[in-house]
Amino acid sequence: MSSFDLTPPPNVLIALTHTPIQPMDAICELIDNAIDSFRMSELLGNPVKSPKIWIDLPKPSDIGNGAGYVRVADNGAGMTPEQAANSIRAGFSGNNPFDTLGLFGMGFNIATGKIGRKTRLVTACAQKDQCITVEFDLESLVKNGSYIVPAEISPKPADLGHGTVVEVSNWWPNGHANSGFIGKLLKYGMPKIRQEIGRRYATVLRKKKVQIVLNSELCSPFYHCAWGESRFVTRQGNVTPAVMHIDKLLGAQKRCTSCYSLVPPDSDGCYNCGASSFRSIEERVTGWIGIQRFDDSTEFGLDLIRNGRAIRVGEKNAFFEYVDEFKKTVKDYPIDQPYGRIIGEIHINHVPVDFMKQDFQRSSPEWQRAVSYLRGDSSLQPGQSGAGSNSSPLFVMYNGYRRVRTPGKTDLYMGYWDAELNKPKRISRDVEKEYYQRFLDKEPGYFEDTEWYKQVELAEIKPLHDLIVCPNCQFQNLRGSDICIACGAILVAKTCLNTGCGASIPDSAAACPQCGASQQPEIEHPWVCNLCKTSNDPWQMACTACGGERGAVDPVSYDHLIVNANKSDELSIPGCSVCLPDGTFTSPITVNVFVSSDELKPHYSDNHLPLVVFKSHEISIFIDLKHPLFKKYHVRPEEMVATEVALFLFDSNKRFSAGRYSTEFSLSTLKWAILDGYWSNTLCDSTDQLVADIAAFIARIKNELPTLLGAVKEDVFSELNDGEKKDLAINIMDNGMDISILNSAEYLKFVSDPVLLKLFDRYTDAFFDQKLWSDSFSVAAGLPDAAAGEIKCRIRSTYHNYLDDILVYLKNKSADPIVSTRTRKSLQLLQNKLI
Repeated sequence: MSSFDLTPPPNVLIALTHTPIQPMDAICELIDNAIDSFRMSELLGNPVKSPKIWIDLPKPSDIGNGAGYVRVADNGAGMTPEQAANSIRAGFSGNNPFDTLGLFGMGFNIATGKIGRKTRLVTACAQKDQCITVEFDLESLVKNGSYIVPAEISPKPADLGHGTVVEVSNWWPNGHANSGFIGKLLKYGMPKIRQEIGRRYATVLRKKKVQIVLNSELCSPFYHCAWGESRFVTRQGNVTPAVMHIDKLLGAQKRCTSCYSLVPPDSDGCYNCGASSFRSIEERVTGWIGIQRFDDSTEFGLDLIRNGRAIRVGEKNAFFEYVDEFKKTVKDYPIDQPYGRIIGEIHINHVPVDFMKQDFQRSSPEWQRAVSYLRGDSSLQPGQSGAGSNSSPLFVMYNGYRRVRTPGKTDLYMGYWDAELNKPKRISRDVEKEYYQRFLDKEPGYFEDTEWYKQVELAEIKPLHDLIVCPNCQFQNLRGSDICIACGAILVAKTCLNTGCGASIPDSAAACPQCGASQQPEIEHPWVCNLCKTSNDPWQMACTACGGERGAVDPVSYDHLIVNANKSDELSIPGCSVCLPDGTFTSPITVNVFVSSDELKPHYSDNHLPLVVFKSHEISIFIDLKHPLFKKYHVRPEEMVATEVALFLFDSNKRFSAGRYSTEFSLSTLKWAILDGYWSNTLCDSTDQLVADIAAFIARIKNELPTLLGAVKEDVFSELNDGEKKDLAINIMDNGMDISILNSAEYLKFVSDPVLLKLFDRYTDAFFDQKLWSDSFSVAAGLPDAAAGEIKCRIRSTYHNYLDDILVYLKNKSADPIVSTRTRKSLQLLQNKLI
């Protein structure tokens, strides 16, 4: 029997009971110590075979009874008595801070002290026949004022060949600051805890450097849902891959091997401890930055990893915000939409962390050098000062993928072709969730990005209306086909008449290909009209009530409409609820809105309906945006959806239609509450938003000018007057560019707005015929000169007026709603014609 002296300095006792950490951080602290034991064995040349960590957590019922324990065990090399004493001595700092995770011995005491009052440590080395067992109760130690605890050296159990076991029990009582700490951990649930461990230790788990088992079930490593290395986008002729690998040596440090202090390169001794043994520590940044297959309001950012553990998950502020020299914070990403998709894993093993490893030391020079390399020393926005010389990895990825405006290969995003708008439209977020769940389930084609990319390609394919697309392989078959000629999938199915078979077979099959039974029924039964639900005699081919053909499909039935429509996330309202006159809220109801690709016409009428509504536990609305109500009379679809939802809420809450609240309770007030609550930003085209959209559009045109007018760059410059040349030079310098850019066509990107309009008038033919806009400016051969000239004049005048509208608005920023509406229409017309 021997003993361990655990006497700590007073400040460590305070840290033990008051250090603010989360339950997951406490568990990770114990996992870190186990991983360190494996790493140290590897550094000493005696790696552990099949390293494994077992974590056992109690049941919630055990906590209430004061029973159970938290146990973290490993099959590492074990510890000597001296190592065991140091590992649990509060404030001891003996670990190598560059190759390990457990930087401070104090972390062990904080983690165990937050969980419970009693800690038991058992450790054994493979070459020893004995094990060391230490038990101590932190509360008792503090109360008694004695910090000497017995250490028992005894024959090791048969089931403990080598390794270390840490058990924590005796939960803190009610009223103590740490009461409920272990309960909070268990409330996460075992799946969530495994998921979090899989995220924080993803890199070591993926490389199978260690296995972590929680309550007898393996923790699976986290995988980012990123596009593959073969995917890319092209911007102005520049290809930006969807994944950028990083391995950059920023420099090296000379460190003392005794106290790990920084030593000047030309020094022969450590100024701190006098030692003369040193080692070189590389400042190396490795990992990757990539693009997620979907964008999200929170699930994006970079995981920052140190020695295999993610210290920061989804870090955003350090990389997507820029603090200028006046301490003003500029948000770089995302800025023109609320969703982001830049992700990555960055290993910065050399950067110091705080003592509980909840963050890196952001004031350290190592951190600052790493961030400077990854994101540069300017804002990521191209138009900001200094951005012209930024070539950092994040700047490159930002400029390739900062927004999703055009689904398909243009912005590398899933979508579909909207026949009404005649352009790609992003896919519904419901479909994204389905794809992501299949990714999590590791389904072939969905775990890798094959199936995702198919939907990217489909966004750019205009469907042929006389063909039917196979839902299985996307092959386009002739109308009327009931079998896909490419993959054999059944497009139009019926059930085999043989009740013993019941197979789903092609609608035109005369015999069942499965059982061979004839599909010509011997006994015909009355049939029910799908249109009016009238029962008809079997020999009748048309309904006696409505005249509908036998088997005719109701064109406004839910089942028919759903296969010919695409869900609109912009018009749908998940969990719609509005405030009632008495201050309570209506019960939430999901409103799903689908944009129909066909006209909405009932079978009994030629009336073209603007929308069809189905109401049950959810409200499903099918809307035809080609209807004259929207096209001719310019009624917003949001208004029609709000009207239908208001009617449903009115019928569901009729108790307010009489009595003291009757004046406030009406269809109009409900409709207004819905419009204001869910579409206020959409329906209100603010001056700031319109100015921002115009500025982005003008910037896009100017970025194309070197390509459009590069051949005549000298002529353009010579035609500028002195004032225009002065404005050009100022714009170049304000954007952080060298004035020597005037020698290349790149200077055209920085001409003033009035000059842009002059260039359009002078070189109109350079902007059309699929160069910038899709309209043709060239005239067919044989057309008289006068007619050709008149046509060109008309095209030039039309586009000139549109451009003048938006440039005048950009300058004056008029708040007049009529002016804003006119300007928005001009901008939309210019945008819709872009190639």
